[in-house]
Amino acid sequence: MQPEHNSTGPSGPSKHELAYRRIRQRILDGRYQPGHRLVLSTLARELDVSPVPVREAIRRLEAEGLVSFERNVGARVATLGDDDWVQLVEMLALLDGYAFAAAAPQMTAERIAIARGLNAQLRLEQTHERVMELHREFHRTIYGCCGNRHVIEALDWIWDRIDASRVLASLYPRLRVRTAVDEHDALLDQLEEGEDDAGRLESCAREHNLNTIRAIRAIRSAEAMNKPGH
Repeated sequence: MQPEHNSTGPSGPSKHELAYRRIRQRILDGRYQPGHRLVLSTLARELDVSPVPVREAIRRLEAEGLVSFERNVGARVATLGDDDWVQLVEMLALLDGYAFAAAAPQMTAERIAIARGLNAQLRLEQTHERVMELHREFHRTIYGCCGNRHVIEALDWIWDRIDASRVLASLYPRLRVRTAVDEHDALLDQLEEGEDDAGRLESCAREHNLNTIRAIRAIRSAEAMNKPGH
């Protein structure tokens, strides 16, 4: 969820805004991995700006939870422990479930067709980064119709944190995508059939998200059991 900033003037985005956008994108697409040290002088040189707009951009990214500061180290791309990413996905499940049910009355045949097209691409995609992009785009196609901008902003913020953490990017394509696309189709079938039980819609969408946690926990448990000594 991005704070409000008036940083675009008549001549275009300010240096601070450009620095912010570029650093943020590099965090979200994984070029700057969790724990990556963000050195002001290096970033300023790479972005061809002075350290001042870089410092402002990093402060803004810290407020969004994408950057953390460590004493005697400086700014780093934020990392998420197991408890953190699980809690984020739980929060995603709650809000996405609500948004899915709220969006149902607004979903047109055209919107459902767009979502089906994204899911069809997702079923065939092999590139991990593109898998995550399509997955996020699929969900936003639906929750973007929920009619509550605060819920939409909160979901966008959660997705940003999930993308930046790289936890799901490293595991989701391998462990989850094959079953997730089938669940997506089932959710779209409910929308297309005009499912009038909002509670059922919300529950199905919520369980779809929680299944990601279950899949990752199951494989990690199996891998732990297969280690020497177990």
